[in-house]
Amino acid sequence: MWEIAADLAVLVTDGPLRALRARRALRRLRAGKQTRLPCAVRSDRAGWPGEYTNGSLLFTPGQAEAAFGSRAYPYLLFPVGGKLLDPEPEAWHDQDWAAKLYRPAEGDMVHIQVHSSYLPALALGIGDRS
Repeated sequence: MWEIAADLAVLVTDGPLRALRARRALRRLRAGKQTRLPCAVRSDRAGWPGEYTNGSLLFTPGQAEAAFGSRAYPYLLFPVGGKLLDPEPEAWHDQDWAAKLYRPAEGDMVHIQVHSSYLPALALGIGDRS
């Protein structure tokens, strides 16, 4: 019985809590404060695995680089100000998770999967100039 109640609690509260966190992240970025976005990242750089790694993107407004951190790998730094593109639809985790391809002005491409409610904050943090 308690397992059902716990599953229902997660089902009912997940959407509103995620939307609240996404709005907070967007407000923090607009205010010029450091912000973390939960996501999964895949990079073609040497030393990084070919599959997506869960972690978070750290954006510091005014900095030239963003950082992805996970528990399994060291920070992956990449420049901001590039283009945020849509990759192939098969790369999407599910309907709620958007897969994006980030192409910085210089450096390797980075594949990012983020919940769709965080897309405005991701575009603002990366500084998509397209």
